Amino acid sequence: MVCGFTLVTGGLLLLFDTDRVLLSKLLVSGVQASLRYPLFYYAAIGVTVLGCILAMTGVLGCWASCMHSYWMLSIYFLIIILVLIGECVLFATVWAWPNCLGLRLDPYDLIKTIQGSFGKESQEEFTAAVDLAQTMFQCCGIESADEYDTSLWRLQSFSNSLAVPLTCCKLSNFNETKSYLDPRPVNTTLCQALEVNRHEGYRHLKGCQGALEDWYRDQYMIVVTVGLVLVLVEFMVLLSTLLICTRVYQYKQERKESVGARTPQIMKPSSTKHSDHFQRRSPITAYTNDTYALSDSFRQNYKVVDSV
Repeated sequence: MVCGFTLVTGGLLLLFDTDRVLLSKLLVSGVQASLRYPLFYYAAIGVTVLGCILAMTGVLGCWASCMHSYWMLSIYFLIIILVLIGECVLFATVWAWPNCLGLRLDPYDLIKTIQGSFGKESQEEFTAAVDLAQTMFQCCGIESADEYDTSLWRLQSFSNSLAVPLTCCKLSNFNETKSYLDPRPVNTTLCQALEVNRHEGYRHLKGCQGALEDWYRDQYMIVVTVGLVLVLVEFMVLLSTLLICTRVYQYKQERKESVGARTPQIMKPSSTKHSDHFQRRSPITAYTNDTYALSDSFRQNYKVVDSV
């Protein structure tokens, strides 16, 4: 769960890091040339979605461990395995064959793209990426500023009579955050001069190739490092899941044994022997003949005559 929330946070931070995302637009080799948005935009979305999946899977795992449910733990275990296999394949490909995914900086392809796409109305994002690179790294072009001489930006008058983009000039607002969107050269006239002795000191003369390669190398190492840490953490989660399954099994076995060990206590009714106690009452007074003698009224009523 913690790993999932960390990925969500990292994905959102990358998504809102507009400069980093925009600069990844310069990775134009291979499949990157046909992408509508920069590479890091898709990477940020993918990392965020993966983080949400892992977070929900973590909630499922916690619930399964509390409920001691085998089938829920099995689903959790299966999801972790699938995610782990997918990440291993992806990061192994990124590490071993980055060219297969277009993760490389090809100066020749980039020069061709700049000459054909820079300044066009349908390529505003790519144009902004080039301006950002030239402002950030204080450079001009990929190898040199001469690349703009044969570009469509210059030949089709997209440049408004400029020799080089304004971001090739030394800017007075260089320290501003979005200075590449509103470049203000120190001296526009001298910066746009064709003579080297005039624009020297007001225009960046070195190309951006070296700085872009260093930037790409740093991003590549960050991606590989984060991937290795993520795979290691998920592998530890997988081991902890196996441990939880073992504990659940032991818990159920102990519970089954404890239930089987308890035998029902049957209360047997105690047989009581009832003996009749006869108590004889001893006569308090002796019985005499007068006791049983008939009275005169009884004789008269029933006409009883004493026998002599």
